[in-house]
Amino acid sequence: MKKLKGLAGMKSAGAIRDLEPVLQTIDWKGDDGEDYAIDVFVKPMAFGMAMDLQLDDSPDKRAAAIGQMVLVEEGGKLVPLGAENARALNSQLGFKLLVAINQAMGGDAKNSRPPTSSSASSSSTESAAEPSQKPASA
Repeated sequence: MKKLKGLAGMKSAGAIRDLEPVLQTIDWKGDDGEDYAIDVFVKPMAFGMAMDLQLDDSPDKRAAAIGQMVLVEEGGKLVPLGAENARALNSQLGFKLLVAINQAMGGDAKNSRPPTSSSASSSSTESAAEPSQKPASA
């Protein structure tokens, strides 16, 4: 394990993140059945922003965060998608943008499903068909 010293050490190890936008190509099927692709830039979320979202988990706050993190090219400039546009996204595109945000933050997009609140796994249909081993009186 490498021990760091001070702010410079933290920065050199990547502990303080570069929040430069990351190019992502997103493909999705539109409501018209056509396949589409668009290049977007995703700004990684800073820890402070993640904490703000955790403390105030309202739909408006989430839409605003997505609207700030997803940038599109408009007239040669990168502009935020915006909260109103984030709320109105095609569902498939919206979920793919969430995967892109997760990737930009260094997460594993393949495992990006949120955990369930139950300790029981719902991933197997076999376990759902098996009767419970709990006594009937419990």
